[in-house]
Amino acid sequence: MNEITVTDNIQENDIFIFVKIGSSSYAFPALHVLEIIKLVELEYPEKMPYFVAGILEYKGKVIHIVDLRSVLKIEPKEYDASTHILIMQGKENVYGIIVDYISDIKKIDTSIIAPPPYSTENCFTKGIYLNNGTSTVVINIDLLEDWLKNAQEENVSFSEKASRLLPRDIKSKEILHQRKMQLIEKTRNAPYKGLQNKDVYISFIIGNNTYCLEIDYVGGFYKYLETNIIKIPCTPDFIKGLISIKGDYITIIDLRKYFDNEFSNMTDKSTIIAIQSKDFKIGFIVDEISNTMNIQSNELFNNKSKGKNTKQDIRNEIIEYVKDDKLYLVLNIVEILGNEKLYVG
Repeated sequence: MNEITVTDNIQENDIFIFVKIGSSSYAFPALHVLEIIKLVELEYPEKMPYFVAGILEYKGKVIHIVDLRSVLKIEPKEYDASTHILIMQGKENVYGIIVDYISDIKKIDTSIIAPPPYSTENCFTKGIYLNNGTSTVVINIDLLEDWLKNAQEENVSFSEKASRLLPRDIKSKEILHQRKMQLIEKTRNAPYKGLQNKDVYISFIIGNNTYCLEIDYVGGFYKYLETNIIKIPCTPDFIKGLISIKGDYITIIDLRKYFDNEFSNMTDKSTIIAIQSKDFKIGFIVDEISNTMNIQSNELFNNKSKGKNTKQDIRNEIIEYVKDDKLYLVLNIVEILGNEKLYVG
């Protein structure tokens, strides 16, 4: 069966990762982002392009970590322990991009992205997204990868290379080394790692209800109609089948059938959310990804009874949350992942 590949076929209302680099805002399509991690220890051989801060072992392969400040001619800034790296899946390669921090994760209407007001020759800008008086440069990942591949080598000294900005003090180096070893250990066995944004939730639609899932548990988004699902005999109706993502088989759950005993109507907006778990590999089918929101844990209260499902006891799997007079159903992912009925042996 074919693996799912990440493409730059951006549909209307896709999810983007918004980041800050210097004083500017940039957006990357979430389908290209394999993982977001904090800065780790990098190796930096002497012979590297000026825009490469270092190399990193990631899932058994060596990848380049790119500093877009150098590419975009933004004022250099020393990295620190709070600096982030976006691990990107390009057309041919996996690579990392250093950013100052993640500012938002949200769905935007791509039809309103304006063409850039400058020549796009030898440029990797898709356009400009304007929202509430602020502008964000939307990056075309395919063009960025082409630029990085074709960039001319320049003879520069170490003081002009991105790698000079890596922390050199002993405490920071110890922190970064520990993070690197943890990353290597975790990625040996787990294909997905989520976005490390505490108290950030992704919301999505299933039927007439709006659900939320803590972003820490999200390992990736995949268009349902672009997947190839293997049907599994003798399994509950809510188990749609298996798909292969990067060589790993993921059990796909129809959440509408699971919660409401009604099958989902698959459309071009139907999305599979791959769930990050070191013990289980599953994905949830949802009707449509909505947006992100911040929810403090002390604002949640346990749902006493959902009252709609007659086949399953889900009282502990849903937490109700009300904001602006709207009810959100927050998935208690620990309880859901603990339900052995979800897994195909």
